[in-house]
Amino acid sequence: MGAHGTAAAAELTQMADPGPHPLNPRKGTKTKLLGVVLLMLATLDVMLSWRGGFAPGGVIPVLFVGGAVLFVIGAVRQAG
Repeated sequence: MGAHGTAAAAELTQMADPGPHPLNPRKGTKTKLLGVVLLMLATLDVMLSWRGGFAPGGVIPVLFVGGAVLFVIGAVRQAG
């Protein structure tokens, strides 16, 4: 078969099974996810405070604002 036959077989194998392609990272996805998690935690904290009869306050506005800001930053990074 020779060297040329081996190279052709290797090329055909590569074409048939190119292997894993590197994935392009999507910028902003993790930031958006963290923002959504913070918004969920703030929502759960508000619901538990109301259920317990406590006035919602303290860290809840920080969680809401932080989650919203991180979500917006992630959306901007993902779009651009």
